[in-house]
Amino acid sequence: MPRTETLSTSLDETAALARRLAGVLRPGDLVLLDGALGAGKTTLIRSLAEALGINPRAVASPTFVIAHEYSLPTGGRLVHVDAYRLGGQDPEELELLGWDHLTGPDVIVLIEWGERIAGLIVREHATITIEHVDEHSRRFTITLPGAWASRIAEPGTAEPDLAARKPTTCPITGQPVAPDAPHYPFSSERAKWADLYRWFSESYTVERPIEGADLDQGQ
Repeated sequence: MPRTETLSTSLDETAALARRLAGVLRPGDLVLLDGALGAGKTTLIRSLAEALGINPRAVASPTFVIAHEYSLPTGGRLVHVDAYRLGGQDPEELELLGWDHLTGPDVIVLIEWGERIAGLIVREHATITIEHVDEHSRRFTITLPGAWASRIAEPGTAEPDLAARKPTTCPITGQPVAPDAPHYPFSSERAKWADLYRWFSESYTVERPIEGADLDQGQ
């Protein structure tokens, strides 16, 4: 399960990270969030909810009720769970929580204090660990399941049909890539994850002024 790390030094940068994460999430996904008290777990979830089309002012920590549910504009639900008061040793805790209802195929589940119940989770999931660096900075370590790699594409582009593909060069390794390569247009899964890391860490930049032709391509 490849990992990426990124440093946020402001709420705006955290919101930008949340938008990139929201672009990867799909209905049925489960994400465990770890971090010390006050690290910013609820802040990230609020930004994720906003990126998914939910009013962020409606999102609050569910410490006392354990779980909150929100309807997604595209259909389905976002479920926000706080596992702080769960022991994480007895599988019956999940049954009492109504786990089957909360984790349906149309639901994106975000769990704060996910490490407390990680031992009870048998399904594939992502983890986000948040570390407090200073008053304004947080370090995010993001681990995504390998199966999610197929969702990774350059923002604003669609995956081409195999018949329309042409031989290309991997943008990460510089190696030639055949049209039927399993990780096209990358040479390997590692290269694909390296590309994702660059998007998360905002390493990509435009090295020339944006021209009118660039904007016309999206029309």
